[in-house]
Amino acid sequence: MQPEIDTSEAEAITGRNNGFIDYVVSLDTDGLSEMLSSRAIPSMIHSIRRHGLSEFSDKTIRLWTIDMLLDGLKGSTVKRYVGAMHTLFKEWCEGEGIEPDSKIFSLSLGGFDTDSSAKRLKEIEENLEATERFTKRSLKQDSPAFLYSKAFQYLLFNPFASLKDIVNLKFSDSRPDCLHLEDIVTSMRNAPQAKYVFPLQQGKRREPAIIKDLLVELHATGRRAGLKFGDSFSRDSITSLWIAAAIKEDIPYAEIRGMIPNLPEAYSFLSLIEPVEISESRKTEIMNTVAYSITNKNPGWFVLRLRSGVNPDKIKERLKEKESPLQRQIMYYYPLRTVKKIEKKKVVAVETPVIPGLLFIRLPHDRVTPLIGIIGDLAWCYRTSANPSSPYSVIPQAEMRIFQRSVGSFTEDVEMDIVSELPALNVGDEVMIEDGSHLDGQVATIRKVRSVDGTLTYTLRLSDTAFIKWKDVSLPASHLSKVDN
Repeated sequence: MQPEIDTSEAEAITGRNNGFIDYVVSLDTDGLSEMLSSRAIPSMIHSIRRHGLSEFSDKTIRLWTIDMLLDGLKGSTVKRYVGAMHTLFKEWCEGEGIEPDSKIFSLSLGGFDTDSSAKRLKEIEENLEATERFTKRSLKQDSPAFLYSKAFQYLLFNPFASLKDIVNLKFSDSRPDCLHLEDIVTSMRNAPQAKYVFPLQQGKRREPAIIKDLLVELHATGRRAGLKFGDSFSRDSITSLWIAAAIKEDIPYAEIRGMIPNLPEAYSFLSLIEPVEISESRKTEIMNTVAYSITNKNPGWFVLRLRSGVNPDKIKERLKEKESPLQRQIMYYYPLRTVKKIEKKKVVAVETPVIPGLLFIRLPHDRVTPLIGIIGDLAWCYRTSANPSSPYSVIPQAEMRIFQRSVGSFTEDVEMDIVSELPALNVGDEVMIEDGSHLDGQVATIRKVRSVDGTLTYTLRLSDTAFIKWKDVSLPASHLSKVDN
């Protein structure tokens, strides 16, 4: 049995030190230096309130130091502020008859390149803004640019993934429970038999050579998107973007340290705070929060649960009544199906929702909260967890494409890419749909064929009231086969 440690003396010292916070907050700054009264003291008070601190300790100074460096102060300025506060602390201790705790002001910035950190952090913040635009870009799915863009984003949204992980990632591998990652993986599946998520000639080339070329392509991908990394680019360059987004979302520094044990050089000063153990569920929550932060202005699909008696028209009417600009930003998806019922001994066709009570909407992520503020009594939006502060749940675009395909009803943002090396089909031809969806095996009639820049769009008639559009983009296989009469 280990002896019990007596911490009463340490706790007593900490308790006495806590009075220093109240002293600083209520201090009359007349007679103090301008640097102390108008800069150092307000800066420390802001840091204490930001982190919700009630104890004055070594951690207080460390968090304050990190805050100042993140605000762009040079290391020399930070040292002056901390030194001035140390002098004030010793004067207060003397007046209170307390022995100053030397540990509180014992931190050293000697191991950090703090004088150049402000410039580097500004560059990272500018790159983060460019990254937010970069994630919006629409690229051809079969292009190299699409592949490397998705690889870049996978590394961005998953801070645990290495370049080696990207090379070896298979569709069958388990992944963190992050919708952004799942959307990336789903969008990369071009063929049912595909093994690797990112086809980089695995099996034909040695892994070190693949990683070397991958790094070059990721750097080029970032440059084309407007990101400026200078001559130095590595996995850490992308990790720095993730950290910047996490700080922007007020993720505690200790949790960032728990997620990123090996800090990039630009954020090495975060090591002033010890990392904390993070549960798997919390890791997932942080990953989703950061991913949503980066893609906040991107349009995405969300799900509204309509309250009893509410239909999509009432949502639209409310937005029109409020003259909300949101009415021009929202795309609605409320698929209906025709069912036959017997009413008064007659068979009648009635349109009913495919999923009653659920309305799918597409709009920028940062517009969901204003929308709910307007229609809160008509519907509510699903979140990623039961926590009311968690982000609204986004349906990955790839999953929405599959869902709409299974229903057989499409919105304008979902393209059905038809792969064909067969001769062009003609109006009046009967074709069988072979796409593995709910429509697989169904026979339809070509009603219209439209050609734009060599791309054929077929309008198929499934019945007198149901139509579907397919795009033929000249890829290796076909989703339509002609029916021989």
